[in-house]
Amino acid sequence: MNSEAPEPDVPSDIFRKWQRIVDLLANIVRVPSAVVCKLEPPDYTYYRIVANSTSEGNPFRMDETFSMDIGTFCETVIKNREPLLVANALEDDRWKSAPEIQVGMVSYLGFPVLWPDGRMFGTICVLDDKTNRYSDDYQELLAHCRDVLEGDLQTLARLGSELEDQRAQLSELFARVPDAVVMVDRDSTITRVNPGFTKIFGYTAAEAIGQRTIDLIAPDDRQEEVEGLMTRLAETGEVFGVETVRRHKNGARVPVSLLCVPVSSTGSGNAGYVIYRDITESRRLQDEQRRYHDVQLALAQANRIATLGQLSASITHELNQPLTGIITNCSTCLRMLTSDPLNLDGAREAVRRTLRDGNRAADVIARLRALFNKQESASELVDLNEATREVIALSLGELQNNRVILRTELADGLQCVMADRVQLQQVVLNLLRNAVDAMSTVDDRPRDMLIRTEGDDGDSVRLSVKDVGVGFDPHAMDQLFEAFYSTKNDGMGVGLSVSRSIIQNHQGRLWAVLNDGPGATFSFAVPSRLHTTAH
Repeated sequence: MNSEAPEPDVPSDIFRKWQRIVDLLANIVRVPSAVVCKLEPPDYTYYRIVANSTSEGNPFRMDETFSMDIGTFCETVIKNREPLLVANALEDDRWKSAPEIQVGMVSYLGFPVLWPDGRMFGTICVLDDKTNRYSDDYQELLAHCRDVLEGDLQTLARLGSELEDQRAQLSELFARVPDAVVMVDRDSTITRVNPGFTKIFGYTAAEAIGQRTIDLIAPDDRQEEVEGLMTRLAETGEVFGVETVRRHKNGARVPVSLLCVPVSSTGSGNAGYVIYRDITESRRLQDEQRRYHDVQLALAQANRIATLGQLSASITHELNQPLTGIITNCSTCLRMLTSDPLNLDGAREAVRRTLRDGNRAADVIARLRALFNKQESASELVDLNEATREVIALSLGELQNNRVILRTELADGLQCVMADRVQLQQVVLNLLRNAVDAMSTVDDRPRDMLIRTEGDDGDSVRLSVKDVGVGFDPHAMDQLFEAFYSTKNDGMGVGLSVSRSIIQNHQGRLWAVLNDGPGATFSFAVPSRLHTTAH
């Protein structure tokens, strides 16, 4: 995205993800308000709240706007392009007139959020109704959340650029097709024509656009036919063709073969393409029929590519794996419900998977809260191999995107464990992602990862994740599993701490060792079913 290009639209899925982030921020930092603000084009004279925590005591409203000349904290961050920490505005003469004070917010910590090209997007911030100096850990946490937002914007800008390239290719195809290609909306009004339309029917683009096909090129005896074709195009989603007659600008009747290609629902209001071929020379009809098929496939494929680009823009850097499953399954369901023919069985299965992942996401959050509150977790017999395979299946996309080569050595006959399945899978997922992150800068060797399960001392089962990444400082071994300690610049430092707490709650242990070669191995062991029963 260059500085002259318009900003891409941010899909609602990204805003929903950011909403979850600010809710977690407000909960973790224990403040009444966490907010993401967006500087609004084209004049950039005000900013708008696009994600607003639902925490108790938050005085701000979703979509609330603020002028860029009233001296708010966020305004200062946007103008200075630097983070801002205000411990107590009432005790600082610079901020005694800050508008936030009027709604009871006296302390502030905020970071600027930028588009990939350096243009200002807005801010992410937390506010408190009392003095708050925000510890280094909280500042690191907010900076990490800012990085997540900027990562989403980078993905969005990249996909937007790819979509523009696809649209350019579609436009070139549209212009080069020798037949008359017309794009119509649901009222059969012409919204676009190619040069072939002028060649066959005599009307220029300026004369055609805004006219209904039924009024422009349909003979009087074909009015009812055109109405039926346009209704079928708009409502059935079918690709179909007929041979009929249309009218030239000079009044002459033109025998044509037309092909109707519906456009998948994109919110543009267009119903689809109508492709006309002059078949006056009947001798050419048979040979040219193959070209019709090619045009149909090319236009349909170009449209699918454009639609895929729009859908891809809403698929961004995941907040967590269950939410990724929900987005993926909903997209699958949508495609099946709009396919020809309808794939209802597939759609039902996608809905079931969505419900499963939704429940899994809710369980993860509930169990983590229970963990931090030291509540009892739900236990069941868990096949560690099966639970691990599920985590791997959900992570395949992330592994492929990071060029990770995964091997598994899952022991046969492994004893089941009495455990909270969701929590154990959270640990496996944390270790897997930790390994992926550790290898993210490795370019001089294959990014190999090994996940192994085995018995451990006869009365426990062990899982290990081995990577060939950058390893860790052996002097920092004691800090590896502490909350908010991270070896990554963009790391929150909570994954290993949470994992250790989970494993300890299962009467197990979690540890790490450096490999003989590059990288490290993280392992945990928990009592097997037999050992647990014996106690």
